[in-house]
Amino acid sequence: MNATIRMNVVATIMRVILGVIFTMHGLDKLQMGLGNTAGWFESIGLPGTLAYVVALIELLGGIAMIVGLLTRFVSIGYAAIMIGAIVTVKLPGGLIGPNGYELDLALLALAIYFIFAEHIGYGVDQLLFRKKSTQE
Repeated sequence: MNATIRMNVVATIMRVILGVIFTMHGLDKLQMGLGNTAGWFESIGLPGTLAYVVALIELLGGIAMIVGLLTRFVSIGYAAIMIGAIVTVKLPGGLIGPNGYELDLALLALAIYFIFAEHIGYGVDQLLFRKKSTQE
């Protein structure tokens, strides 16, 4: 197996895991009720409508990430969400602990990887946007 194929396999695994995590977070917001989530956002000083945007990016973006569709664009949304979560909620809890931001930081790192990476794995993006000279 050549290096490009190995990198695409690893990137696919990372992308699917990232997509599953965000999909589950989006589903969690739906199950709690978007109105409740909006109320919580307002309680920490954020606009309640932002809860709907975040839930949409997490849920639909998660599904898109799993199938490898618009990976870079979804990753920009993920990075914004993670930066927002760290700065507005998690930072006072410290890096490690029950309210720590270590997971948020790891998810941010993965999102940044997919914004800039040469290899984003196998998926719809590769089928739609593959360069003609790269036939793998």
